[in-house]
Amino acid sequence: MDFPSQVSSSPAASELMSGPKFDCRDLLNPRRMTVIMWDQAFLVRHIPGESFADYDRVLNEAKERGYNTLRLDPLPNLLELNRPERIFSWLDPQRPFFPWGNRQACQGPVGAWLIEFMNLVLKKNLYYTLSSWWFDETNWCGKGGISPVCSRIPKDHRQAAEIWIPFLHQWKERFGFNNLLLVDIHNEVPFFMSGYKQMLKKDFNLDWDLGLPFNAEQIDFLAQDLNGAMKMLQREFPELRFTASIHGDERWLSVPLQFDCLDVHFYLDADPRWFNRTRFNEFISDGIYVKDQWFQEFNRRCAQTRDSVLPMLFQRQQQRLANFAVWSERFGMPLTTSESWSTWYYYDHPHLDWQWLLQWAEMTVEGAIRHRMWGWTPHNYAQPQFKNWQDVRWHQKLTGRFLNS
Repeated sequence: MDFPSQVSSSPAASELMSGPKFDCRDLLNPRRMTVIMWDQAFLVRHIPGESFADYDRVLNEAKERGYNTLRLDPLPNLLELNRPERIFSWLDPQRPFFPWGNRQACQGPVGAWLIEFMNLVLKKNLYYTLSSWWFDETNWCGKGGISPVCSRIPKDHRQAAEIWIPFLHQWKERFGFNNLLLVDIHNEVPFFMSGYKQMLKKDFNLDWDLGLPFNAEQIDFLAQDLNGAMKMLQREFPELRFTASIHGDERWLSVPLQFDCLDVHFYLDADPRWFNRTRFNEFISDGIYVKDQWFQEFNRRCAQTRDSVLPMLFQRQQQRLANFAVWSERFGMPLTTSESWSTWYYYDHPHLDWQWLLQWAEMTVEGAIRHRMWGWTPHNYAQPQFKNWQDVRWHQKLTGRFLNS
């Protein structure tokens, strides 16, 4: 599996014109989204002794910490809501240092678990968004042969829309669309969807990880593929909002996307000065999720990088945010982030100090307010299996500041 990797790139100057002063958030409900990403973990960790064993408890904890929006993967190419009793099985992934997904074997009526969970979400009047990582039997969180066989593996976004449409009809019949804020049809284009990045290279000579500017043919294909899927979904469900989440890769500023919302994930691996110093790319290429020998060295390098160039890295990241904020206003796509800011991989471990990561999260709130984001999250570790989840006041301080802005 190719890990999502941001690259350093420059925006087109023509995309940086000042946007209008009208603030669409004033007419949206809620006016601000404090988002937490619960991906597939809320399903495959709903077993005794795991972090999502008690749905009522974790949902109450989310509200207590000031979060009003959950980002969920309902596994649209696997689950059938009209067959909730069907038993699904995941094998032990044998990944002792995997932060999300399942860390042990999981079996049960996952559709029924989803229904139980959503009924509580609606009862507690929480908002939510739906997303898909498009994991399948060849790639469950980057590993094949450990997960159920999916009904269909999409190869492009029109095919993804064809899967979402019947699933969303079942969803509407079962839950309605109240409190569903948006549907993200593909988490972090072009990653995760099996074969999509490889197709871009083969058919359009687009080697994504090189970071080269998109040419006209590549721009046209990305726009036609994504906007074509948006058209299908928007025609079928005019009452819903649709998007496809992306990294903070400024090449996207040249693509005329017709999204209803812009969910952008900003991470430090977009800055060579960070991964040069921390050696992050090298460490994760050798036994990520199964080895911890590199944790202590990585931790030391993260601390040194913070001490030497934190202001520079933060300024560059905030400038990216500013560029996407202008783009979102020009195209009428309110800006959100549902996972972002520091490193996309971290773990609770004696050799990993979270203080620099939490400091980074705290620094992002004012930028999110300044750049008029509709939705913000402090980091992608706001799940109950992480120790930071227990620091209620820390979460309340940040969510309260953003919600009251």
